[in-house]
This record gives sequence, structure tokens and C-alpha cells, in this order.
Amino acid sequence: MDEKFSRQPVVLVADDEREAVAILSEVLKRQGYLVKVATDGKEAMEIIENGNIDLAIIDVFMPYLSGIDICRQVKSDPQRRLLPIVMITGLGDEKDKVEALESGTDDFLNKPFNFTELLPRLRSLLRMKFLNEELDSAENVIYALARAIEAKDKYTQGHTERVSSYARQLGERLKLPSQDLSALYSGGILHDVGKIGIPDSILNKPAKLTEEEFDLIKKHPLIGAQICQPLQSVRNVIPIIRHHHEKMDGSGYPDGLKGEEIPLLARI
Repeated sequence: MDEKFSRQPVVLVADDEREAVAILSEVLKRQGYLVKVATDGKEAMEIIENGNIDLAIIDVFMPYLSGIDICRQVKSDPQRRLLPIVMITGLGDEKDKVEALESGTDDFLNKPFNFTELLPRLRSLLRMKFLNEELDSAENVIYALARAIEAKDKYTQGHTERVSSYARQLGERLKLPSQDLSALYSGGILHDVGKIGIPDSILNKPAKLTEEEFDLIKKHPLIGAQICQPLQSVRNVIPIIRHHHEKMDGSGYPDGLKGEEIPLLARI
């Protein structure tokens, strides 16, 4: 395998034509992939549900459950929707291709296979799968950081959940689109993640903060935005993190924005 992945990719080959399964499996094994095999749709779905599959190559027409039905089930499942699926068929019917693409398949290939074409496509899909896993892992770390910060700050325990809930409810009242509602909820969780860069002695100080200490506190929106900047999945949350301490009269921080200069989701 020319491509270096962080672990050995696991590929499901599902086809009721045993000869096609044998040929494709052998080629994939030579590429360094771990191959799991199914000869009907029900068996394929069980392997997907029970195993850690990185990519599925599925025939359109199979007993018990078609490839299109499998694809619809997988792509409608939040836990599995990022699984790359390549649909294959021995028929050249354009209608089948359209239906497969509408079901959410990531690619579509005709048999007999052109391996010069097939293998680069599989590598590309696997690269995206592994990248998504890395991003998901990084995002989970940041959410865990936000929870940890709240846990150590006795003055804000329960604060993030309340902010998330109230912000999303207000967004719903304003009839904002679903992506904005998701950003509001995530923003509620993550808005104070930058406090990871503020000493505990300042966060939990019972007395009034000095001017220097308050200047440090005011840096947490910028720190939080910098932490989240590399993650594409939370890009729409960054304006909330950076600007949640701005004020309508311009007296807030870090940028002194006022009125409608402040992004709508941060204002909420």
C-alpha cells in the first residue's frame, strides 16, 4: 500500500457474485487493506452495524436488502453517515446510477472493474474518512476542555448548559436556520474554552480582581477563538467565542464592537 494511513483500513466488499467478491478482495488485500466479505444485503448490514468499517463497496442488487437500501440506512444514521460507500453494478442503467447517487452513495462504478480507476478513488475516500476521524477526535478534545474548565470554576458550574439551552431557544423563536441553532448550542458550550489559558488563581479569586488580572480575563475570547480556529467543524462557532463579551454600546471586549457590528449569533 503506497498510501500511509494511521492504521490498517477495513473495507467491506458486499456482492452476491462470489467471483467478483473473490477478485476484488484479493486486489484489496494486496493493497494492504483488511477485507470483510458479505454475499447478501442482510449480512452486509450486520457487518456495518457490528464492525469498525472504514469503507464499503456494495453491489446495487443483492438478496434481502439492496445496496441502495443499505446506503439509505447508513446515511440516515448519525453514527455511521460518514462511512464512505461505493456502489457497484454490472448493469449500465442510468436510472440505477441516479437512484444510487440520490441515496447518498459517495461513488458509483460499473463492473467489470477498472482497477487503475478504482484504487485511487478508494484511497481518496479513505483519506477523507481518516481526516474526518482526526477532526472529530480534535473536536471532542475541545468540548472536553470546555467541560473541564467549567468544572474547575466554581462560579460558572452549569453555566454552559444554561447558555446553550437559552441561546438555542431564542434562536428557535427567531426562526433561525438549523445550522445557526447548532452553532448557538455549540457556542454555549465552547464560548469560555479560552479560560484554559487563565490561571486558576484568577478564575477562582474571591476578592475583586486587579486591573492586570481583569486584563488577563479579557483575553479568554481570543484564546478560545485561536484554539478552535483549526477545526473546520466549528468555524461557524468562532464568532460567538470571540465576540460573546462585546456590548451594544461598544464598551465590551476584545474588539470594542457595537450594535450590529457584533455578529448576530454572538449577540444572542
